[in-house]
Amino acid sequence: MAVLLLAACSSSTTRQDLEDYHTQADSLSVETATGVVLRYTDSARLKALITAPLTKRYPQADEPYIEMPEGLKARFFDENGVENSWLRASYGKNFEQRKLVELRNQVHVKNKEGEELESEELFWDQRSKKIYTDKFVKITRKDELIYGEGLESNETFTRYRIKRPSGRVKLKE
Repeated sequence: MAVLLLAACSSSTTRQDLEDYHTQADSLSVETATGVVLRYTDSARLKALITAPLTKRYPQADEPYIEMPEGLKARFFDENGVENSWLRASYGKNFEQRKLVELRNQVHVKNKEGEELESEELFWDQRSKKIYTDKFVKITRKDELIYGEGLESNETFTRYRIKRPSGRVKLKE
């Protein structure tokens, strides 16, 4: 049995009908997956392991991206396969062509020294291997709490610069 569907604009077609149709057409080009585990390797060595309960990939967008609307967790490994940092965020977006990851809402990073970074927004530029933000940051170290408006760091969060810092810091004599 064949079904023929014809669509046409008529005087009864409203702007909302056309917007709804456009939204439906866009949703057809979304690839959705649940319980996702992404492994990033370099020369057959595991560099990062990212898990997300839900991912949505938009391959037809002007700039293709993967969205993780229910959050994500990531673990990063050194050349010997030892975990050296981790992060979690309530929302993530990976711009595939630019190799840029945007993290938002309750972003939390911890490095191998136990230093912790908290912010509401963080970017990870995979090409330059840097993380950065211009938003408020809170860094917790042993016996120290540092605040700032912005941060630039290497991707393992072991060398960083806090913009406009404030807080209590121990100084070596």
